[in-house]
Amino acid sequence: MGRQSPLVARPPRTVKVAVVGSGLAGLTAAHLVATSSTDDVEFEVHLFEKSAVLGMDSHSVSIPILQKGEGSEILWRVDVPMRSFQGGYYPQLIALYKAIGVKFRQSDFSYSFSKLTGQSENRSITTFMIYNGASGRAGISMPSAFWTSMKGTTYPFHFISNILAVFMFIGSTLLLAFNYIRISLLSAPPFRPAPDLTFGDWVEHSSPKGILARTIGLDAKWREFCMAIIVPLFSAVCTAPSEDILAHPVQEFLDYIWLTLFTHHYVVMNGVRDVVRRLAEPVHHVHTSTPIISMQRDPQDPSKVSISTGPDSWHAGFSHVVFATQANSAVPLLSSYCASLSKKSQQRPKIDDLLACLRSFTYRRNIVVNHTDGTIMPDCAKDRRDLNLIDALHLEKHDANDVCVPTSFTMATHVLPLPSHLKPLTPAYYQTTNPIIPPTDGSIISVTSLERAVLTVEAKKALQDLAKEERKWWQSQGRGRMSLGKLQGAGRRDSSAEPGIWFCGSYAHGGIPLLEGCVVSAKNVVNMGILPCEGLIPKPRGW
Repeated sequence: MGRQSPLVARPPRTVKVAVVGSGLAGLTAAHLVATSSTDDVEFEVHLFEKSAVLGMDSHSVSIPILQKGEGSEILWRVDVPMRSFQGGYYPQLIALYKAIGVKFRQSDFSYSFSKLTGQSENRSITTFMIYNGASGRAGISMPSAFWTSMKGTTYPFHFISNILAVFMFIGSTLLLAFNYIRISLLSAPPFRPAPDLTFGDWVEHSSPKGILARTIGLDAKWREFCMAIIVPLFSAVCTAPSEDILAHPVQEFLDYIWLTLFTHHYVVMNGVRDVVRRLAEPVHHVHTSTPIISMQRDPQDPSKVSISTGPDSWHAGFSHVVFATQANSAVPLLSSYCASLSKKSQQRPKIDDLLACLRSFTYRRNIVVNHTDGTIMPDCAKDRRDLNLIDALHLEKHDANDVCVPTSFTMATHVLPLPSHLKPLTPAYYQTTNPIIPPTDGSIISVTSLERAVLTVEAKKALQDLAKEERKWWQSQGRGRMSLGKLQGAGRRDSSAEPGIWFCGSYAHGGIPLLEGCVVSAKNVVNMGILPCEGLIPKPRGW
């Protein structure tokens, strides 16, 4: 009997995956795929980014700080825009950060709500509500506007004015508390309205209808509360104009209110660069300054995709392509891929459907300015808080420019918290998202323009083809059973002869398009799409 030859281990099968876009969704998807290799399957992940740096870090800026008396200058890195997250609405983001070692701290912001009136020299910014943060636990404060009526009065009229101001504040506080409790109760899952009801329609639909309520004006005060507080708040959260907020599906806003009740705000401690570094660490093929020009079926293997990054530069052999870009940015590339398919291709109708789906999503241009101009804050310094929301819906609309957006946006100014060793040495620094009035020229440090997805009723319907969630009547968004929509993979889940085309991003998940959607959609694409297609079971990761 001859000697048996020893078993020779087969080398793992290599699967190439292209991730287009390096925002949080792209980095999360690339990280998950790169760390999913097994003895049988080796993933080769290529991350493509058109900017010179990875996407999450591309909008952060360095602010030069001159050290008084030393003649030296240091650079203070500031994220653009501010990336805060709230405990109840971001469970997967928080779990991801914990799993990869990103440190974050509690930061319960206080808010001021103000109205801008007048123009130029006659301009005034008057605060009408001050919210002290901590999901209402810290209460509210009396704005300075309550005291303006007693200016110039003498005793005893001054004393009487004081008493009247206090009673007015108590009355407005009780009314605010009533409306706050009411919207909190109405946001509970059992009381949610129809999925396609807009916020504007819901405000009218939910107004108090009783004779007593109408007699004492509770219906008018409810509408005033929604328009003066809730619309500016979500205009700042969604970075969208008021008309988009009124047309926004209301369920997502009610989910946000319900899930964030009594929760804390958080910010990362070491900036977005730390997040980028940790997520990108296992990805060995990172292509920055590499815009993708077109895609086509790989001529050598029809089950794969080739990507062009230049006239004579091709990256071939990708079994899967993950689009982690904005939906509107993916359309040209997907169109070029569709053009490379034969008219008899079984994948072509699916790509056509994907293109129609992607065109349903809406984006709005946002502007973020870092500056030192305190004059676009509330006029009274005592009214200023961590975040200062200012609207001017009643003013004449103006066209957007390089520094300003239309007045239908809410201007949100964040007082940037300086590192402790710089506080006594430097002026105040501000970050204003969507200015409706420009900071003075000499105060501007940086201006950044970007786009954000805005959910509409049409987009919410189209989203079902990318991501689905089955919820029970008592469940909030993100608490139900998740599954991929029928268009994810573009047929790859049904046939190994088709290359996988996948989509993730803030817009590709239920709820308001925020960072949580980036993480959840990327996780679902990898765990429910790419890995099962390659015969693998997702690794337990603790998130």
